[in-house]
This record gives sequence, C-alpha cells and structure tokens, in this order.
Amino acid sequence: MAAASIDIRHLRPALEFAVWVVREGQKAKHPLPMPKGFKRFLSMGRIPSAELQPLRRAVERDEAFRVRLGEAVPDDFDPIGRLWLQRPDGWDAEVARLVAEVEEAEQTADLAKRLGRAQKQREAAEQAAGRARAELAVLRSQLADRASVIDGLRADVAKLTEEVDELRGTLADTRLDVRHARDREASARTKLGAAEAALEAATAARGDAEAVRDEVLASRAALMVERDHLARLAAAAESLAAQLAELTAPPTAGRPERPKRTPLAIPGGVLGDSEAATLHLLRAGASVLVDGYNVAKLAWPDLDLANQRASLLDALENLARRFGSDLTVVFDGAGVVGAAAEARRLVRVAWSPPGVTADDVIRDEVRRLPVSRQVVVVTNDREIVRDVKAMGANTLSSDQLVTVFR
Repeated sequence: MAAASIDIRHLRPALEFAVWVVREGQKAKHPLPMPKGFKRFLSMGRIPSAELQPLRRAVERDEAFRVRLGEAVPDDFDPIGRLWLQRPDGWDAEVARLVAEVEEAEQTADLAKRLGRAQKQREAAEQAAGRARAELAVLRSQLADRASVIDGLRADVAKLTEEVDELRGTLADTRLDVRHARDREASARTKLGAAEAALEAATAARGDAEAVRDEVLASRAALMVERDHLARLAAAAESLAAQLAELTAPPTAGRPERPKRTPLAIPGGVLGDSEAATLHLLRAGASVLVDGYNVAKLAWPDLDLANQRASLLDALENLARRFGSDLTVVFDGAGVVGAAAEARRLVRVAWSPPGVTADDVIRDEVRRLPVSRQVVVVTNDREIVRDVKAMGANTLSSDQLVTVFR
C-alpha cells in the first residue's frame, strides 16, 4: 500500500503525535525545527478532520522531520502510525494488513450495533403491542359504561321534555298576563292623561280643583300599581324563559348541570390578603361590587354619611382611572336625600329599594351577571362573603381596598 493511499483517519494518532512533539519542543531553550506551514496547527486542541490532509502533507514534505518523529515514537504507539513514520522494509504491506484488520473489526462492531438496535426495536414493538391490548380492554369497558350513561341520559331527556312542555304552557300564560297588564297600564295612562287635562281645565276655570286633583292622584296610584304588577310579571317571564333555555340545552355528559362561575386565580406565590393580590383582582377586568357604607365607615369614620359617600365615590373614581376597573358601589336606601345627584362618570351607583338591604342587592347583582363574567365583591360582611363565594365570586376585604386608597 503506497503512503498516499492510506486513509487519513488511520493516520490521526501519528499526526497528532507530530503536533504534540513540536509543541513540546517549542518549550525548550533551542526550539525544535518544524516543517513549513506547521505553526498554525500548534494552537489547535483536537485537529479538525478537514485539517488532517494539510497536516499530513506538511509532515511528508519534510523527510528529515518525519524520520526524527519515527525515532521518537514509543514502542506501544499506534502500529499504523508508527509504520507510516518509520517506514521499514515491507512497511506498506504490513500497513495494508493492519488496515484490513481494523476495517474488519469496525464492520463487525457496526453489525453488532445494528443487531442490538434491531433487538431493542423488536422488544419495543412487543411492549407497544401489549399496551395496545391493555388499552383495548379498557376502551371496551369504557364503551360499556358509556352505553349505560347514554341510557340514563335518554331517560333524563324524556323527563326534561315533559318539564319543558309544562314550562312552555306556564310561559304562554305568563306572557298573556303581561299583555293584559300592559293593556291595563295603557288604560291607566289614558285615564291619567284625561285627569291631568281635566285638572288643567279646572284650574283655568277656577272650578272644583280639589276633586280633579284627587282623581289625578288616584289615577297615578293605579298606574304605579299596574307598573309594579307588570314588572313582577316580566321578571317571572324572564325567569321562566331562562329555565326553559336551560332545560332545552342538550346535555353534554352525565346529568345536565347548571353552568358555574369560575373565580379568578391568584398568581402563584402571592398571598390572598396581600396588596399584590388586591391589585391583581382590581386590574383583572372583572365586575367589582363595593359594599358602600361597609367601606366608607371604615375609611372615614369621623365624617357624616353624606361626606363618607362623597369621599368613597371620589376614591373609586380615581381607582377606575388608575386600573380601568368596572366598579359598582351599592348603598342602603334609595330615599336618601341627594342620592340621585351622586351618579359618577366612571362608577355606577346602586341604591337598595325600600325594604331591601344593600347586602341583598349585592347578592342579586352577582346572580344577575352572566356566569362567564368574573365578579369581585368588596366587603367585611361574613355572610355576604360566604354567599357570593358559593356563586363563584372572588372577595376582597374592605381593609384591603382602603389600603389601596391610601
């Protein structure tokens, strides 16, 4: 085998030995001479494969350098590299024999690796087949369970169909009552208009104004009664319509369930009563309901009620500008003097009607809002906290909100 025909990868040990010898020789007082163009290889750690051929040519061009390397090579050095450097008689035939042995060993090792990979692939296929058989058994069991659930759902659908038919009948009757109430309201309006016209005529004629006034007041009272009746009927109709929509919606899995509101999640590592949690809930885009006097009396205990309300609304307006929050504040008593004048541009103000507390208004507001809408209720009232949490709302204490104000 001629020197030029030896595969370069078999000469890597000899070439790296040449670089090491020259590198070590440079440390001596009289540096070892090196072949031309050899210096650039000294700064390399492991010689890249692309640089082996240039390095080989540099060694072979300097015959004296190659001979010195052959004399310095140890006896236990790589035999192919040692023969290439020393080149004794018959070295090319010996190199050819050694190269053949190396390549045969490499082929044998490669075949063993391929056999090992094939064995692993077969074992993996057998394991996958076993898992597939187990999964098939589980799926068959699940299919039987699903068939049982479907039978139950069919029975539920039949029952719900009967309930829907009953609700439809009730809804039709309620709608008829609503129409009748509207007719009565229209009639009352007509009577009121006539009475007011009669009052104007009587006043102009300076006639019996007292009788006309009594008739007008009586008509107004009748109109208010009709309006209240109409409002109750309309609310009943809306409730029945909501039940009908819920019952007619197709069940998804198992027994049909009412949709539930999902509370907002607090980021990991943040305590629920911390300022960071408070700011997170206020910035989350949820509807925020504030128990008005519960917060105002805590924040401004030395002020009277009117000034407490005004201070709270000013603070909530600022909060809405800072965080873009959807804020509603609920106060007790729609009959409070000046209540209508306390409407704000960014904060909605709600007043509890006569006989109803602000607590009940807050509960009704949470029920009224769609379940897809997140809700945050601000109060220290434990009963309200308990009730609104059961409806999927988040809660903040009044103390937490006051801390944000300050």
